[in-house]
Amino acid sequence: MENMLKLGWLILPVALAATSCSTQRKSTAAAPSSANNKQKPGSPRFIENISIKSSDSTRRYGYSHANGDRYSSGSSVHTAGTIENSDALQFKYSILLGLPVEELTDGRMISVIEDWYGTRYRYGGTDKNGIDCSSFAQTFISAVYGLSLPRTSAQQYQNSKRLRKDELQEGDLVFFKTRGRKAGVSHVGVYLRNNKFVHASTSSGVIINDMDDAYYASHYAGAGRIR
Repeated sequence: MENMLKLGWLILPVALAATSCSTQRKSTAAAPSSANNKQKPGSPRFIENISIKSSDSTRRYGYSHANGDRYSSGSSVHTAGTIENSDALQFKYSILLGLPVEELTDGRMISVIEDWYGTRYRYGGTDKNGIDCSSFAQTFISAVYGLSLPRTSAQQYQNSKRLRKDELQEGDLVFFKTRGRKAGVSHVGVYLRNNKFVHASTSSGVIINDMDDAYYASHYAGAGRIR
């Protein structure tokens, strides 16, 4: 197939640092085994022992706008029914999300995450030189769904429809209180699937984490759907 999958020695972070849009915490991710494996800021993070190369890294996908209470990124070019015919990015994110590769059919969403994955965190940042959590949520929702969000995580929380965890769907927002339970919402991410969410963390930049990771589970403040 056109996109080749190659085995290599590349590193998936094995420990996740606590994050917020206003407080910095040191990363607890394992250090690379050698200087040659050290990644530059903003570079992609790959799965352990797996690297993925695509011959068409600039490909982007079309999408449709929201319709009613639920929104969708619409049809995708990813329609492969077998692993042999799957796109390389589908394979990469099937591992990151813990899903069968053939279930990842939203090419637009995958493309946007890949475009930003590893971008460093910068408080108040809005671009590839550094981005904070609420700006990343704004950018992601606009690019994938064509919808607008307020600027801060607190405003995004106030302007979204409250959801229970068991109601979460791809594209919903997940909120955290990282400055204490009595403080307001201070961090936001975008829910994906299989209990995973993508966000801009202070320690690792744009990354995918699990809702049940100890830090996020203890600081979880609620979920919301864009009105």
